[in-house]
Amino acid sequence: MSLFKKHLSNGSFSGSIMADYEVRVDRKKCIGAGFCEKLVPRMFKVDAKNRATLNNGVVVGDEAVALTVGDTDLKDSVMAAKVCPSYAISVANKATGENMLDIEPEMHIPVKMIDAHYDSMKEWSMDPLGFFTIKPFPDEGLIRVRYYNAKHQLAAEIEGKTAEELYNTICREGLVSGLSHAAYLGSELQKAEIAIKKRLLYVQDDPLKI
Repeated sequence: MSLFKKHLSNGSFSGSIMADYEVRVDRKKCIGAGFCEKLVPRMFKVDAKNRATLNNGVVVGDEAVALTVGDTDLKDSVMAAKVCPSYAISVANKATGENMLDIEPEMHIPVKMIDAHYDSMKEWSMDPLGFFTIKPFPDEGLIRVRYYNAKHQLAAEIEGKTAEELYNTICREGLVSGLSHAAYLGSELQKAEIAIKKRLLYVQDDPLKI
């Protein structure tokens, strides 16, 4: 096994002293989505042919590129492989051949068909952590969110430009306790973002009039 240098500030990949895993990109399968490069740019890049490759990788087999990494890079390698929509990235233990992804996309299992339904009068319950009000400001390109705690006291004000950054911030701050409340916030914040872009009237809990 080869030895690797520690992570450098110029963007090269890091590695433990003993390199134990092979990351491989099958360029025939790659569709150029670029998620691997966005997540781990020090290891992956999309080239001029719109196909993923590995920085410092070597060509192996028929249009594949491989790179040996250590434990330090294993987590990022697995993450990049799992988000690849065409499953063009594999990560294997070099000594045992074990697939480190722990996924089986080609194995078919029974598919459960579910009809969506929701009765707000019966199923809705208030989040014990509190509630939010949402207001878009089109002239500023901002969405402002007020968080009120369980005692109905204004406890935080969050502002941002996109629904994504707002709902991730709210979840990261631990201001919601339930999945349904988080899903509701995502829906309302997306409506607010669309309202700003399309210059539409936004009223919380009401459908957008497009």
